[in-house]
Amino acid sequence: MTARPAAHRWAVLDESSDPVPGDPDAVARLGRQLRKTAEAIDREAREIKALASVENWKGKAATGFRGAAEGAGDKLRKAFKRYDEAADALGTQVRDGVCGNEFASELHRAQQMADKALRDAETADEDLGSAKRSLDGLTDGTPKDDPDRKKHTRQQEAASSALSAAKEALETAKGIRDRAARRAADAIHDVIESDGLKDGWKDKFKNWVHENAGWLKEISKWAGRIALWAGVAALALGWIPVIGQAVAAVAGAVALAASVVALATDLVLALGGEGSWKSVILDAVGVATFGLGRAAMAGAKGVAAGSKTLARSNLYKNAVASGMKTNKAWNLANRGAQGSIRGKDAAQAMANMPKGKLPNWSNIKEGFSPSAMYRDTVDGVRSVGNAFSRQGRRDGLSTMAAPRSAGTLDPDLARTAAGLDGIAPAARELPAVSSALSNFTGQTNVWAGATATGTVAGAEGAYGTVTSLYDGATR
Repeated sequence: MTARPAAHRWAVLDESSDPVPGDPDAVARLGRQLRKTAEAIDREAREIKALASVENWKGKAATGFRGAAEGAGDKLRKAFKRYDEAADALGTQVRDGVCGNEFASELHRAQQMADKALRDAETADEDLGSAKRSLDGLTDGTPKDDPDRKKHTRQQEAASSALSAAKEALETAKGIRDRAARRAADAIHDVIESDGLKDGWKDKFKNWVHENAGWLKEISKWAGRIALWAGVAALALGWIPVIGQAVAAVAGAVALAASVVALATDLVLALGGEGSWKSVILDAVGVATFGLGRAAMAGAKGVAAGSKTLARSNLYKNAVASGMKTNKAWNLANRGAQGSIRGKDAAQAMANMPKGKLPNWSNIKEGFSPSAMYRDTVDGVRSVGNAFSRQGRRDGLSTMAAPRSAGTLDPDLARTAAGLDGIAPAARELPAVSSALSNFTGQTNVWAGATATGTVAGAEGAYGTVTSLYDGATR
């Protein structure tokens, strides 16, 4: 690289430093490196194409290689174009006195023009200073038409004009440099944007997942384990007297929340190529089943409340139809449907209760609702604190009920089922009540099935339990 003029010299052109900096030789050297890379890529592409075109090579390996070679060849051609056009834009050598599109030569031309403008400006500045000194040396009163005054004045004007021309020449040089730089940058940018090799959002996403796979997998692992053991705790700890039901409510909400976290994390890992879709499916099963279990529990409680209300209403209607007076009819209905709710709440209970053996849409929204999960968790934590009071212990022991089926293994559902004993046998035989009680059994069976499925899916996802058992059985 030819040394550039010192920064202080450019002050004569009103510049604080070199206005056209850069090293044309270094630019050309980079262009040559890019050209060598392009030629190497071209050789590789031709060699791969030659290997893939061997007709005597047949079989699965050959077919697989040709398929891979086609994709690799396409990428290599695109890469060649990128390096080839970048080399063209920068230039591979520095040419003198040439006007072209290669940045190295145009930068060199601009610097030559700038250096000439600097030399002309320095000469003009010296001439301007000399003319001014000569004019200052004339005696006072020298007439304007004095030959010496006229000569020095012409010298001053010529020097000023030459300095202005040098400044204009410098601006031209700067324009040449700027346009060449912009042209080269645009050419490189265009080929990068259009050659199909630039990373899109999918590539950036996969790169991010790859770089962060470590902590994402840790979150997935522990979220899956928390979901599993929280689900187990909801079943196992619920039968502990006094505090069990409060703990079960918290554990159930935690199981669903942890399943959602595991699903989201495993989905990100799978989409980024760092995880398995099996894990995503198992997480989805866990979320669906734990949420469905909560929905079925809400549905079962709704059916239980509606069943008692139906029993009371139908007993009253039948009694009145048989000629019984109103007061006696209500007394009969109250005795035959003990614990049923009254008034507007009763009407609402019958309207909102599921009409079949599966949870309704309202129950499903309740089961998966984040606000409901938060509410249940807060209520459960409060219940744990209240359970240690004397009244809390007394109430907890008095409301314990034994399970009557797989669907009432949850203590809350067992207590709800026990509350249905308040419906008299005569009321149970009424079609509407009998159908509602059958729906209660269906809802509890949904809860049992969903909970069992979620637990199995969680065990497989967290520890590979099912796979291990299957491998052991098939050996």
